[in-house]
Amino acid sequence: MRAGVFLRWVAHPLTVAATAVLLLNDHVFKQAWPGVVTGKLSDVAGLVVAPAVLGLLFGLFRAGPFGAAAATLLTGAGFAWVKLSRTGAEVASAAWSVVNGPSVVLADPSDLIALPALGLAWWAWRRAAAAPPLPDGPAHRLRVVLAMPFAVLAIAATSAAPDTLPSVDSVQLTGEQVIIEVNERFYGSGSGTGEWTLLPDTPLGQLPERQQLEACVPDDAAHCYRVHGGADLDTVERRPHGGRLLGVDETTDAGQSWHTVWEVPAARWPFVERQHSLPSGADRMSKVASVDVLVRSVPGGHEVIVANGVEGLAVRDAGGAWRRVPVVVAATGLDLRPAPLTGFGQVIGDDVIDAGLITLLALLIGMSVAVGRTRARLGHVLVVVLPLVFLLLAAIPIIGVLVFFTSSSGTLTVPNMTVPLCLIGIGIGLTMMQGAVRRSRAAVVDAVAVLTGLAFLGPFLGWTLGFPADRETAVQIGLILAAACLPLLVAAGWWAGRDPAITGAVAAGDPQRPDPGAAGQQHRL
Repeated sequence: MRAGVFLRWVAHPLTVAATAVLLLNDHVFKQAWPGVVTGKLSDVAGLVVAPAVLGLLFGLFRAGPFGAAAATLLTGAGFAWVKLSRTGAEVASAAWSVVNGPSVVLADPSDLIALPALGLAWWAWRRAAAAPPLPDGPAHRLRVVLAMPFAVLAIAATSAAPDTLPSVDSVQLTGEQVIIEVNERFYGSGSGTGEWTLLPDTPLGQLPERQQLEACVPDDAAHCYRVHGGADLDTVERRPHGGRLLGVDETTDAGQSWHTVWEVPAARWPFVERQHSLPSGADRMSKVASVDVLVRSVPGGHEVIVANGVEGLAVRDAGGAWRRVPVVVAATGLDLRPAPLTGFGQVIGDDVIDAGLITLLALLIGMSVAVGRTRARLGHVLVVVLPLVFLLLAAIPIIGVLVFFTSSSGTLTVPNMTVPLCLIGIGIGLTMMQGAVRRSRAAVVDAVAVLTGLAFLGPFLGWTLGFPADRETAVQIGLILAAACLPLLVAAGWWAGRDPAITGAVAAGDPQRPDPGAAGQQHRL
């Protein structure tokens, strides 16, 4: 096959070793031994892995040394552009933020010392190109099945999240100035909603020592507000408001009765919460929560300002209207913005993984029906079905490692999408390489299997846009749609195996029947 040699490049021992180094260095070694060595080691390992992964794309259009050289040179040119120019670093930062959550890539010319690693990548290519095709056996297929997803994962999952996360932890009033605390740094604003400036000398003696979970209108002690979250909240014993800690309650009778006046809508709370990628060990309940409240008199009434952690602020104006307000300080790079209530395709990474597993299971079911229909002998059935069974079982630990190395990304879609797509691609490749079902008919089974996975994922895509508004409803609809595709999947498999010419050949013990659509093509990598 055209991309076979590039698959061997990804599965080469040097590429696999560099993949392991990249994962371990970014997520273990850098935290244990920060310094120049671990800082450059990721660049070296990445320059060995990236050309092989990029070569898979070139292999779809241009096989041979030209494609490998293009992949290697493009990797080197892109790396140099990012490290030598501010524009390149900004573009890389924006791209990596889409892939792996908020990220910053710095321009650092000293990193170019890692460029000779491209020579190692080229050496691995030459060895892979000169080697004979991989034998069509389980051990050799295992190399590709495991190596390709992990190579893509190593690139997508780099690097580990920072140890701290900026959040508005308190809001206080000093004279006419509103002061907020963000990671032990204080910012002041006259309006309390913008134009924040860093305060180098904060009058700490004038600020309270703890967060204020409840505050009253200055000229009306019976009219008070309280936040849903806060330092004193016992998140183990009780989760008020269903755990939706972004919200404010109000009382006008000195606390005899309270009612919620502002909160993130209950149906959209999971979507908002999922958008915040917290570093390992961070307390999500205190970071994505309303934790402090300030009430001050303003012309025409009173104003309420609420510290919302990583969400910035929530503000009630004198007319009673609530809005979510970002906290942006260009001078210090502080940028805290409320998460949107909708966003197509965002934060459904775990659902993408589930859809990938459902697609693999559908491939197994459809091909099992098809091969069984050909009246093939047991050995022929196992040759087709066992690789798919193995792939489905191998997907579990592979995805487990994905979840571990992208845990800081929460449920971001792109990092969690890479490995399932690789596994589905391998599964489809296995169905097209078998000899018991005509390729053109196996392609129909593949299409129905992919349709089954998409049917499950569709409602979650709708949920990201607010239709349905509730995630639980999306789960139920997705399962129903996937189950509804099962009869179609079985019918496709039954039809694919109902090929008189092939059925006779396989029943006679000759699964390698001619396929008009695949004449002259190899069935091995």
